[in-house]
Amino acid sequence: MGEHRDDSGSALPLISLAAGGPAVPDTALAAAAAAAGPEALLGEPSVHTKPVAAVSAALGAALSALPGPLRTTAPLYVLCDDYSVLAARRLAARCLDTGRRLRPSDSVAAETSELVRPYLTETGHRGRCYLLAGTTAPAALRLAAPGSRPATVVCEFALLPGEDPHAPGVLAVAAVWGAGSPPAAPRTAEHPVPSALLDALAQERHTAHV
Repeated sequence: MGEHRDDSGSALPLISLAAGGPAVPDTALAAAAAAAGPEALLGEPSVHTKPVAAVSAALGAALSALPGPLRTTAPLYVLCDDYSVLAARRLAARCLDTGRRLRPSDSVAAETSELVRPYLTETGHRGRCYLLAGTTAPAALRLAAPGSRPATVVCEFALLPGEDPHAPGVLAVAAVWGAGSPPAAPRTAEHPVPSALLDALAQERHTAHV
């Protein structure tokens, strides 16, 4: 697949999507897929039982699209504010649960690094990984500066609206540059998109075409 660029000269990323948790609204996954566009999607979005497994799947699909040497060395930029929110909720619930003793694993699970540790450990990824807290999606794209290196991946962990704040559905979005690019830019979906990263990518392309 060749490199397609917007009017600003920036290459367009390919997108992988995955969802996790016990409650993943079909509309949320459909809206995210529509916003990415069928030309940009790296296969059908996958659904997983655990939220962190969704992140591993999205990263795996994105990095697998890169040429061999870059798959284990491309830098990762991960928007992790929503993971921190979910981890804090769960840890607070554990602390308040008088029928269960607090375990070391409870505090470990609250660490942001647990969002990507399973994937990094399983694959032996050697590239730098930046866990971005308090960073907006547009700021993350500027920080990642994908046009300045052979390959880059920006990933987002986004909570989906739901009734149970401790067991919500989540959306994992990974945008990868350096694996070729789609012939069309991300577009605006008909329904609200539960991803600040997809919104930021669409806004960048819209601004470039104005």
